[in-house]
Amino acid sequence: MTESLALVLCPSPTERATLLAVLASLGYETQTAETPEGAIALFERRHPDLVAIADGEELPRLLEELRRRRRHEVEFFVMTHAEEDALRALEAGASEVTTGPLHPALLRHRLQRLHAERLLQRHFHGLRQLCATASRIAGILGWGWRPDEDRFQWPDGAETWWHGAAPQRQGELLARVHDEDRFRVETVFEHLRLIRRQTEVEFRLKEEAVRFVRLVAEPCAEDEDLILGVLVDVTQARRFEAALAHLSHYDELTGIPNRKHFLRAAREILPHATLDRPQLLLYLDVAGLAGINDAYGDRAGDTVLRTLAQRLAHWSTRYGGIACRVGGDEFAALIIPGSESHETEALEELLETLEQPLPLLGRDDRSEELRPRVTIGGVWIPAAGNELEALIRLAQRQQRHALASGRRFSLTAEPSADDAPTVQLEAALHQALARQEFFLLYQPQLELETRRIVGAEALLRWRHPQRGVLPPIQFIPLLEETGLILEAGRWIIEEAATQLGAWNDAGIPLRLAVNLSARQILDDGLVDHIAECLRRHRLPPPQLEFEITETLAIRDPERARAMIAAIRSLGCPVALDDFGVGYASLEYLLQFPFDAIKLDMSFVHRLVETPVDRAIVRGVVTMADALGKRVIAEGVETARQADYLHAMGVDEIQGWHVGKPMPAAALAERLREDGHGPQ
Repeated sequence: MTESLALVLCPSPTERATLLAVLASLGYETQTAETPEGAIALFERRHPDLVAIADGEELPRLLEELRRRRRHEVEFFVMTHAEEDALRALEAGASEVTTGPLHPALLRHRLQRLHAERLLQRHFHGLRQLCATASRIAGILGWGWRPDEDRFQWPDGAETWWHGAAPQRQGELLARVHDEDRFRVETVFEHLRLIRRQTEVEFRLKEEAVRFVRLVAEPCAEDEDLILGVLVDVTQARRFEAALAHLSHYDELTGIPNRKHFLRAAREILPHATLDRPQLLLYLDVAGLAGINDAYGDRAGDTVLRTLAQRLAHWSTRYGGIACRVGGDEFAALIIPGSESHETEALEELLETLEQPLPLLGRDDRSEELRPRVTIGGVWIPAAGNELEALIRLAQRQQRHALASGRRFSLTAEPSADDAPTVQLEAALHQALARQEFFLLYQPQLELETRRIVGAEALLRWRHPQRGVLPPIQFIPLLEETGLILEAGRWIIEEAATQLGAWNDAGIPLRLAVNLSARQILDDGLVDHIAECLRRHRLPPPQLEFEITETLAIRDPERARAMIAAIRSLGCPVALDDFGVGYASLEYLLQFPFDAIKLDMSFVHRLVETPVDRAIVRGVVTMADALGKRVIAEGVETARQADYLHAMGVDEIQGWHVGKPMPAAALAERLREDGHGPQ
């Protein structure tokens, strides 16, 4: 029992001594009063947890006075020799009453029980406050509904959630539902009334600002006439998803589609290209943007990009197409000009539109006119092919050709001639594993709270016999296309497990992350291979982490969910990689049993300058923290980015600010030198 204060008022010296001895044995600090007035004075000065009072004519009045003056929950223990006094004490508010002679063992038992009840009451009171606070913060409201009576039951505080009086009948609730959602909600209640099975629905409430609400309900197990459920305010989650979706598909500076959105839309348009109705893919570059930034400032450069983007987008829509900002000062567009005979007319019109003078404010606040300069490369579809990425590369080469030759634009209808190197590369890949040309580099991951390196990511590289070391972007897609990724993926897991075992033997235990590909997720032997590697190298499973991309998770959700569960059943954690580059909502992705979320580097790169990205990162961290998941930020290049991420609650960071990808020996040496390795 933790020490508490007991106030004792007992005229009998013998009984007082017995009471004080028992209280001391229970760990109470005791304070004795000689008179009722003295007890009141001590009560107000010391604020005891327990008051023990013996017989006295003023007992009821004293109890009422003490109860009136208490500042917190106090237990009142009364000892009397008459049953009528015991009844009066209970009526006056006594917590426990004992009659007859004081028996030390019985007295100790009753005081222990009284103390336990007090602690239990405090615990339940605190738990109830915690639940109420959590429900308020999370926007959750419980409810009950009796269909036969059409009557709702609401807990205390329902008026706050409803921003007014809570509805008492189904019709009152439906009247507050958005007109477009009302039928679905009414159907759900009819389903609950007739079928009595668990169901849920999301809908909007008609308020000054539209609120998104999720309703979940099921029959009560103990009362078949009662439906129990919750209402969850998911407005912030929906706003967060909308902001994330917009950021994922549109360029933040210019407001036009980004490269990812353009590729998605172009793939839907390309199949409709014919020789009679060709399409034209354009690649545009703005000349001299760096000079504009130097002369007028970065804000002026941003103004130029925004204006050109809007002009290009407007022009593209006139030709039934779409435009995007590829990045930096480069743009792309896919249009349907009608025929190749109109190409010069269309491009001259585009250049005239883009190169209209722009008013800019110089550094001396004087208004000046600037005429942007643009060069364009283009390819005709389908004459030049129909593989989108190859067409973009060809259009980009045409733009560079136009720039080098001093022309404003350059078009071609000839297919790309760069397939031969790809064929040669594919042939070399088939021999790479046998020739031991693959190797792993390791990029450290830093825990922000402790500033210690706690893990690393294994990254595949290829030492090509003629081209030297190749980055993954040049051969990973080929591994996927040819199916060689299965063999290479097993080699990566084996090599990573071997290295973990070596580090463990050297006293350097780290968590090591390995990426899984789409084909590996479909490999029925993957989990057995992982289990065998763990056994053979005597690895604690939490040391070997696997990363699955967001795109992979939503492509085949059932398969991905099953594979994640199987890997986690081995004890290995699974992380969601590249979060933010796909199309899924965070709420949807968190239905997968991930242990960690890796923020894509695109958020980190814009974090310091962009409030939207900071808001998104905070939202991800808040939801992940509530579900007990780690958050790791990729691509951290500066101390300022790291400080922002630390302040937002991100757990770990990875990037050149922590360390570039390095050989295993170099990482081990660094850990030994700076003392940041896990103990």
